[in-house]
Amino acid sequence: MQNPSRRAFFGGRPPEISNWDQCLLQIQRKTQGVLRQLDQSDDQAVFTASVIADLHHARQLCHAFDIKLYLWGAQEHTEDSAEPILWLDVSALNQLMPVDAEKKQWFMQAGVRMEQLKAAGFDAVAHLPDELLVANWLADPRYQYRSFHDLAQSGLVHASLLMADGTVSSLGPFGAQNTKPLNTALLRQIVPQLFQLAQTELAQVVLAQKEWAGRYRWDIFQASNTDLNLSHLLLGHTGHLGILEWVVLDNHKLKPAGGVPDLALDSTVLIAAQDLDAVVRQQFDPDALFY
Repeated sequence: MQNPSRRAFFGGRPPEISNWDQCLLQIQRKTQGVLRQLDQSDDQAVFTASVIADLHHARQLCHAFDIKLYLWGAQEHTEDSAEPILWLDVSALNQLMPVDAEKKQWFMQAGVRMEQLKAAGFDAVAHLPDELLVANWLADPRYQYRSFHDLAQSGLVHASLLMADGTVSSLGPFGAQNTKPLNTALLRQIVPQLFQLAQTELAQVVLAQKEWAGRYRWDIFQASNTDLNLSHLLLGHTGHLGILEWVVLDNHKLKPAGGVPDLALDSTVLIAAQDLDAVVRQQFDPDALFY
């Protein structure tokens, strides 16, 4: 962070502080986490959150000062970014515990490592790197590419997502058999829109393909889905839809995912998928905080 110059001090004028420096200063004041400048970059830093409240402070400050907020490790970083970026490291948020006596379902914070899951008996992640975090694992399409009919094999049951507007959405089973209401105004606005989106002619072009061509799993809102689970929206979302706080995984359902296939799709399908993804992204993050 740059210090005020002597000239500005003796001239009696307060030094101009950039939005970037103000954001970093406020993060240091308001959070318990650790902030470090990214090597060779004046306007990128990594913030390691110590408590859940740190995630909320980071979101609020980045939104206020127009700073991008990216999940550390979810996408490649470049030193010549045109915009300031705060990279959010959730590795210190690593609480893991079973939620039932049979140890079938497990609560885990976003920073739980695959090493911890392996030790707890999650055989389906045995092939994954020990240091890979749950947040990055769920966000990365390479680890979460599944057909529509195999989404339950992700093991994902519930998720808590900090949204771009600062609210926290509870994402889980949704439908006639699940009476839990949508818990935030933003979620109540988005879900009906995604149902409508999945019924459009443009969506039908993408849904008709054998392989999933989109990035975000808006296909869960198609009419044939009788086991809709809103948490499946986060499978492969690259950190663009919000900040993951915690999830509940079912170890009995979890199966390894296949890699992303080489999609030999018509350009019309690919363009349609990209356009629909852009609609989803806009609904979740209208101010482009996370991308």
